[in-house]
Amino acid sequence: MKKVCGAILAYTLMGLPSGAQQPPRVITEIRSPDRLPPEVRQRIENAIPTKAYAKPKKPRRLLVMDLQVNYPGHRSIPHANLAVDLMGKKLGVWEAVFSNEMSNLKWDNIRQFDAIYLNNTVGPLFNDPEVRESLLRFIREGGGLAGNHGSTHCSMDWPEFTELIGARNGPHRDADEKVHIKVDDPDSPLTSMFSRDGFVFADEYFRFPGPPYSREKLRILLSFDVEKTDMNQGRECKNCFRADNDYAISWIRSYDKGRVFYCSLGHNPDAFWTPVILQHFLAGFQFALGDLEADTTPSAKLAR
Repeated sequence: MKKVCGAILAYTLMGLPSGAQQPPRVITEIRSPDRLPPEVRQRIENAIPTKAYAKPKKPRRLLVMDLQVNYPGHRSIPHANLAVDLMGKKLGVWEAVFSNEMSNLKWDNIRQFDAIYLNNTVGPLFNDPEVRESLLRFIREGGGLAGNHGSTHCSMDWPEFTELIGARNGPHRDADEKVHIKVDDPDSPLTSMFSRDGFVFADEYFRFPGPPYSREKLRILLSFDVEKTDMNQGRECKNCFRADNDYAISWIRSYDKGRVFYCSLGHNPDAFWTPVILQHFLAGFQFALGDLEADTTPSAKLAR
């Protein structure tokens, strides 16, 4: 695993509200898979896909960030890091670079990557105006962004980022909610690993109550099959219901010349030793990198 770390406290302090007394807790250290027990590492290795969904058009570099601000971080982070590293090496589809150094997102440096993967990132990460400008430019000019689970809780005070990733925040019930997942786009190469009838998986599922989430902008891949799911499992959640019963789990979108993939799965580690889930992430990363072609026409336009 190639890893580079650096401090970003100065950037984060720029985002402190007026009158704040304590600086935020910033965790810049990459969550190394080395801390995982051998039997867990083996389970992840055994689940790694055996075949890529597309041949890389050129050598690809994927920047992986798992930065946390004012949050200790999900325990699944090192599991995802290991899976991403192993998929890249085993299949030859990308070189994963693990770093929480924000200077990598400045224009002179970000151009060395083909996509950025936000592994469960949480908190006000992108406070430096130069970083914001270069990240948006990177995507607009053809770069890719991938994120999972907590990355919709990342930089929620920056409207352009929440618009880019497709959602903000995410109320939820318990971490083991059992949901029957519907395959919204069964003809997409990003869902080819799933049965067209859907499947059941337990995780912590976000509900995105309103803008910027919209099927007018996103191509939804997976969502709740509401008719087959007990929508009242676990703890109370007053913001967990939408009048339209639209609870998306995974999607893609175009952003000018760039590509975005998001999947809310991955609160729990078992997502990263479940073969079909890893296959979905593999396809999503290859889409974000620019190697796997997929229709990004927003779902609402298709419905019309």
